[in-house]
Amino acid sequence: MPHINLLPWRETLKKERETRFFIITGISLLFMGFLVFLVHFYMDTQIGYQQGRNHYLKSEIKKVDAQLQTIKKLKKEKQRLIERMDIIQELEESRSNVVHLFDELVKQLPNGVYFTSMKQKGDKITLEGVAQSDSRVSSLMGNIEASQWLTNPKILTIKAIEDKKLQKSAYKKRRLSHFKLEITQTTPTKKDNSP
Repeated sequence: MPHINLLPWRETLKKERETRFFIITGISLLFMGFLVFLVHFYMDTQIGYQQGRNHYLKSEIKKVDAQLQTIKKLKKEKQRLIERMDIIQELEESRSNVVHLFDELVKQLPNGVYFTSMKQKGDKITLEGVAQSDSRVSSLMGNIEASQWLTNPKILTIKAIEDKKLQKSAYKKRRLSHFKLEITQTTPTKKDNSP
């Protein structure tokens, strides 16, 4: 006898397929939701980590900026101190130059020449004085030219004057030369000082 299945197997199969479809769809949705949650959690963690790094970098940049300001102040202070030290060293080196200047002026001064005033501006010295004759002024200039400590003598003015002291007591008038001379003070090198 033939076997006839009277049960609604097609409907049962359809229901099983629908149930499987809904289960697979639900599992897929749950998996996708979990995956989206994991990605979102990972991205939030990375953003938080980067923000922490940015905050750390900003705080370190502020520290470095403060240190740079301190360094700039220290550099300015260092420059001021170096300038002061240079001035002190220059004064220390030139301290003996005054002694050499007066010593050299006395050595180079020929008989019959007298200084009445001396002005110094930097290494330029202006001398005023009286000489018994123009030739003695020329002799003074030659002596200065040969000096190690004084150079470049330039006569600014020279004029003849009468000696008022001798004019009253003596029988004849005496003429003197009033001069104004500019010279340059130098420091000789070691070669110049060697005998």
